[in-house]
Amino acid sequence: MAIRLSSGSHRREHASQLRPTAARTLESVFGMLSDEVEGRRVLDLYAGVGSYGVLALRKGAELAVFVDKSHEAEKRILRAITQYHLDEQAKVFREDVSHFLHKTERWDVPFDLIFADPPYGEVTPGPVIEQILDSGMLTKGGVLVFEHSKHHAPPEISALTLRKSRVFGETTVSIWDYA
Repeated sequence: MAIRLSSGSHRREHASQLRPTAARTLESVFGMLSDEVEGRRVLDLYAGVGSYGVLALRKGAELAVFVDKSHEAEKRILRAITQYHLDEQAKVFREDVSHFLHKTERWDVPFDLIFADPPYGEVTPGPVIEQILDSGMLTKGGVLVFEHSKHHAPPEISALTLRKSRVFGETTVSIWDYA
């Protein structure tokens, strides 16, 4: 059974507030990542319904950790993990991403691949990316995939090299390599 860990009290959120990543976007992102998923440790931040992490597991990732503060997101991620029999490779945390990133002592080994899809109206890419890097949760040589509004240019972060940035409707997906 997937490990489910909740932290603190959370405001009630409805399924309509979850923004699943479009299938076309997922296919394109995983096409760009090609052989970089199998055997990797994956962190899915602002996981929503868990599309990135679940697909990574289905493509051979060793572990996927999902983080979202919504109870509805937690339920939907757990349902998907069970549906695809991925329980042994998944951990789900119902907590705020910022809080999660400050609890680095939970992990002996950083993640190879981090997906982040924060709510566009509430979060801009730069500060979240800096927080991810400051946490030490992305391993050197790892990859960061970040979904953001097409109205925000991918920020220039000195520790990251922008590999690709692609627009899908109102969404931009930017992929960085961490040197």
